[in-house]
Amino acid sequence: MTNEAHPNLHEQLEAAEAGGGGGARISRSADLFGGRFALMIGTLMALYLLVVVYIYPQRSVWLSAVATAAFVAGMVATVRWHAVRRRASSIGWSNRYSLAFAVTAGLFGAGIALLEMTDNRAWWLWIPYAALTALPLATSRLWRGTK
Repeated sequence: MTNEAHPNLHEQLEAAEAGGGGGARISRSADLFGGRFALMIGTLMALYLLVVVYIYPQRSVWLSAVATAAFVAGMVATVRWHAVRRRASSIGWSNRYSLAFAVTAGLFGAGIALLEMTDNRAWWLWIPYAALTALPLATSRLWRGTK
């Protein structure tokens, strides 16, 4: 009888027994999967920053509520997708992701503070700043030596 709930465990055990490239293949696959997840979370955070900058000032309660609900649903769906599909994590992934998320959250918070201080909503400021906000998570897969 095979255990359908944990096929990743069997893959990992087979790779460990076989040695060689099996473990490297699983680690590489996990690294790519984690990178996609981080990119999706970073993109959602950057888009939500733009929602705060451009939609919230319109003082439309229903539009703000719909935008916030869409953001929350996107975050929940992304985290749920990652939790269900993740089979393994590469070495140091949790630390890299945690650090990247903290930096992205800090940039998000700094952006909100900047908006409150300046009330400037120029696209040339906020589009690049939103991209900068997503950058730590988008590149977290590439970070090495963060253990």
